[in-house]
Amino acid sequence: MSESLVKVRFAPSPTGELHLGGARTALFNWLFAKHNKGDFFIRIEDTDTLRSKEKYTKQILDSLSWLGFDWNDPIIYQSERNSQYKFYIKKLLDSNQVYRCFCSKSDLEEFRNAGDYKYTGKCRSLSEEIVKQKLNQGISFTYRIYIPDGKTNYNDLVYGEITVDHNEIDDFIIVRSDGSPTYNFTVVVDDHDMSITHVIRGEDHIANTPKQIILYKSLGFDIPTFAHLPLILGPDKKRLSKRHGAPGIQHYRDQGYFPIVLINHLALLGWNMGNDEEIFNINKLIENFDLSDIHKKGAIWDKKKLQWISSQHLKNMPTDQIIDSIRSINEGWGKGHEISYLITIVEMLKIRAKSLNDFILQSASFFNDPSKYDKVGLSKCWKDDSTNIIIKSLLAQLNTIDDWRKEEIDSTLKSFADQNKLGMGKITMPIRMAILGSLSGPSVIEILALIGKEVTIHRLNKALEKLPI
Repeated sequence: MSESLVKVRFAPSPTGELHLGGARTALFNWLFAKHNKGDFFIRIEDTDTLRSKEKYTKQILDSLSWLGFDWNDPIIYQSERNSQYKFYIKKLLDSNQVYRCFCSKSDLEEFRNAGDYKYTGKCRSLSEEIVKQKLNQGISFTYRIYIPDGKTNYNDLVYGEITVDHNEIDDFIIVRSDGSPTYNFTVVVDDHDMSITHVIRGEDHIANTPKQIILYKSLGFDIPTFAHLPLILGPDKKRLSKRHGAPGIQHYRDQGYFPIVLINHLALLGWNMGNDEEIFNINKLIENFDLSDIHKKGAIWDKKKLQWISSQHLKNMPTDQIIDSIRSINEGWGKGHEISYLITIVEMLKIRAKSLNDFILQSASFFNDPSKYDKVGLSKCWKDDSTNIIIKSLLAQLNTIDDWRKEEIDSTLKSFADQNKLGMGKITMPIRMAILGSLSGPSVIEILALIGKEVTIHRLNKALEKLPI
């Protein structure tokens, strides 16, 4: 491992996909490392053998790679570090800082029923003789750490000074009865062995931090600096979860969002530069990221804001990059058409598309006749046969155009509207429906100019055969 002054880690548990909260934690760690020319490590916390799955490890790493979060080698797997945990458990046992607790689950339940929500310390002062007797009887036990008198105080880079009286902390378990170490113990050992300087994680870990600092001191380790991030909230201002329909990161990749779009939105969930700026490229985020700019208040995930941010990035993105990206998720897109035709389509849709999937869906009618007509749109623009009469008459006018250019098409439509005392909407809305199958889309004039006279006439005739429904 390199000797940089800043070392951070992202430590997911592979019991599920990487979701938005985990991705935001990874992002803030990565930005902090990049800003300070430090190291960013990945640690897979896979000690929960029943729930940890290799497929989730792969999904998490794939998602981090897609987002562009490069990390320092090696990736650490907790499941491969049992010898280290045993070494430090023995060290604590030899220094008389932990003790064996023989209380059963029913004993602990009795304590709670009696109103003791902290462990009572029943096994804290067992004599060596009694301990030996219980061991000889094969009674299972856990290891608990002796909590010293006093207080733990630390400066959180987000929440400021935090002080916890040790009277509020019970002698917590560091090794379960099956011999497996607990979370608070393993992270302390891992962070020490990885030389982690800053622990940046969600605020739901604030309650764990005093316990971990006690362990750092018990083991004689240097204590890292802590920064706890505000939670990401759903629209109901409760912690974002699956009940809000919050999918994994791969969902956004599959929906055709660029990584920078998701990064941009995640960065603004709890952080900003102190001004109204909201659109960032990755270099600007790295340059300006500072933990002191993180807010204490939870930030609300807003899908509409994500779509707006995406639209802003797409407007400024080179057209050839968008085309290449579309083809990376749909190889057949635009095949058989000139590149100039595809460029025009993308340029036309840039102002309204919010993702690559939007480009694919909205461009479908530039390649093929509409397979269906939107019923809501039809109720507005093609209610009865009176529209058919208008379109039949218009077709006669369009057929007279020899030079099929935007100017000529526009002039013909306006002239037809004036002659028949019709508003332009009475003409353009049915045309749009016939050409695209819906009322949404770019300028009718631009559409007709792009698809050409032959396709325009064909689709108008086809609509006359099928409409009104």
